[in-house]
Amino acid sequence: MIGEPRDPQARAWVPWILVVLAFGVHFWGLYTPSPPDAGALSFPGLDKLAHVVLFAVPTWALVKVVPKAWMAVVPMLVHVPVSEIVQATVLSGTRGGEWLDALADIVGIAVGWWTAVRTDPVLGDVEATE
Repeated sequence: MIGEPRDPQARAWVPWILVVLAFGVHFWGLYTPSPPDAGALSFPGLDKLAHVVLFAVPTWALVKVVPKAWMAVVPMLVHVPVSEIVQATVLSGTRGGEWLDALADIVGIAVGWWTAVRTDPVLGDVEATE
């Protein structure tokens, strides 16, 4: 394609931009003292859905760039209790740690891992090899 570098290594850093952006949103969503109010768009379970997405997207992005999927999944699983403890203690005035949030986080990690290893962005819906 016109304008693309001839050396594929010249673009090797591009997926890491997605990882950095995903984690930026992830950390902001988990640690902002006052999460945005959904207003009229709010519905029961929206908070849990947000937790699923906040863990699925960075897990997916990280699985795509690390050599082995476990290198993404293990740190994300470690971050689950850390985030809930921080929300329950440091942000206790405006946020709270809940075990159902932790469960939603784990579901998000599973969704992110599953979609990353089951699809290949270049070939389409093909199982990726680990």
